[in-house]
Amino acid sequence: MKILIIDDEMSAATTLKALLMSQEGYEIDIIFSGREGLEMMRTSSMYDLLILDIMMPDFSGLDVCREMSKDEKIKNIPVILASALPVASKELEELLNEFRAFVTIKGAVEKPFVLEDLLLKIQK
Repeated sequence: MKILIIDDEMSAATTLKALLMSQEGYEIDIIFSGREGLEMMRTSSMYDLLILDIMMPDFSGLDVCREMSKDEKIKNIPVILASALPVASKELEELLNEFRAFVTIKGAVEKPFVLEDLLLKIQK
C-alpha cells in the first residue's frame, strides 16, 4: 500500500512513518506542506491513502481536501485525518463532517499515534 503523509510537524510525520514501516507492505512518502503534498499527489504515481494533518499553517488539511475534490486524478484517494484533538471529541466530529463534504474520510487518529488504532483505520 502506498501512503502519503502530509504533516507540518517533522517529528510527528517521521514517527508515523517509523510506526508504519515496522509493518510489512507499506510504502511511505512524507511531505511537510499542504501545497507541496497536493502537488506530489498530482504529479507522482497514485497513492492508496493519505494521512493528513488537520492544522497546518498557510494551507490546512481542509484546504488540501477542497483542492483534491476538484481534481479527477486524486479526488478518490481516501483520507485519514491526524489531529491533536481527542478522537471522541465533538469538535473533531464537526471537523470530520466538514472534510466529508470534499473527500472520503476513513476516520481520524489522535496524536501521539497508537499503532493499533492507526492500523485499524488503514485496514478499514
